[in-house]
Amino acid sequence: MFQPAMSKYKDEIFDNLKKLVAIQSVAVRDKCDGSRPFGDKSAEALEFMTDLAERLGFVTENCGNFAVHAQFGDGGDDDYAAVLCHVDVVPSGEDWHTDPWKMTEKDGFIYGRGVADDKGAAMVALYCMKAMMDNGVAMKRPIRCIFGGGEEIGMDDMQHYFSKHSLPSFAFTPDADYPACNCEKGILHLQFTGKTDPAILSLNGGDAINCVIARCTARIACENETAVRVCGKVNASGAVCSTEDGIFDVKGLSAHAMCPEKGINAASELLLALDACGVLSEGSAEYFFAKMLCGDTRGKKIGAACSDEMSGEMTVNIGTIASEDGVTSLGIDIRYPATLRSDRIISVITQTAAEYGVGVKVTSENPPLYIPCDHPLIRALGDCYTEITGQPMIPVAMGGGTYARALHGRGVAFGPVFSGSVPCNLHMADENFSVNEFMLHAEICYRAMCRLVTLENE
Repeated sequence: MFQPAMSKYKDEIFDNLKKLVAIQSVAVRDKCDGSRPFGDKSAEALEFMTDLAERLGFVTENCGNFAVHAQFGDGGDDDYAAVLCHVDVVPSGEDWHTDPWKMTEKDGFIYGRGVADDKGAAMVALYCMKAMMDNGVAMKRPIRCIFGGGEEIGMDDMQHYFSKHSLPSFAFTPDADYPACNCEKGILHLQFTGKTDPAILSLNGGDAINCVIARCTARIACENETAVRVCGKVNASGAVCSTEDGIFDVKGLSAHAMCPEKGINAASELLLALDACGVLSEGSAEYFFAKMLCGDTRGKKIGAACSDEMSGEMTVNIGTIASEDGVTSLGIDIRYPATLRSDRIISVITQTAAEYGVGVKVTSENPPLYIPCDHPLIRALGDCYTEITGQPMIPVAMGGGTYARALHGRGVAFGPVFSGSVPCNLHMADENFSVNEFMLHAEICYRAMCRLVTLENE
């Protein structure tokens, strides 16, 4: 039986996590203030972690509010270990049973936006480093906790950080599931633009491209009888639609873009219903969306579906939609198989969209990640997982994207969520984490961090 190292820090971890969750650090592209590239709240969260780290006795560095690090141990960029976490979060959304910005403990769980993705893990990593300092852990290299402020909107926070610092020798990011994830699908964001349908006077839905649209509102010119039919079709899909004076309000169910089939896309269901009821006109952007994108989370309708044995099927999520001045734009998040390239996917989608008069722009791309199972880092993390849980570690593939991509083969995603547990509702209402599993993760994280500072370079 292992001897717990982190239980004595539990109260401090939770007290400070409450303060961090209360900072509504939804990252935004701040074009007005270069000193806060992801907005005031993201910078406030980074500053909170900096102040806390300094109070705990660590040396810190702020890289222009893109990211900050706290370091334990002497040494520079030539050889160090790292744990990468992010303190920005996706928008809270609706339908919570607790205040999303107030961490609430109830029935053995903590609730709040960021407790699982990724503020909880960030706080744990910092206190694991505190435990290492208190316990006088032997080290061959220093270790850093690196906290990013823009992970949810593209991960260029780490791109900036590593333009200023060398890559770590070994690292992991606790921003996924246990056991280790050695394979991540590629992530591709596309923006479609086209002429708004004559019947659509206004249309808006979605807060973040990497979330299923949970709510969509639209003002549509149609007969009352048609409006009733549209609502009936939307309601039959599992979404909830109401209409009055031509204004439609549709509520779906949010989910992470890596598994859009777990949600109900409010915008997708509305456009499908409008098309089925003959409201949409050929030549409009909405007509194209309904025919080629809506109701299909695998890209089959548009002819871009693909898969591989290692990481499974491609996924497609409609994350944002808006009409303005006669133009409708729609953003999709694609997670494509790790062994494939994005060129064909982009080509097929672009050519098909052009046939409907719709333009396509690549707004961001993160290439896939794959690290062999026999890599020394994978073996070391696996040993730590097994020592604490008693379970063998078999690396897995996933559709989620993490900072591991920025590490160029020197790191993987590792925890904090345990597979098979109660869903943590990532990117959804009622995001949560089991208190017992939260502290179990803390023990694994501590042991893994201790292992990284002594691991031999090969």
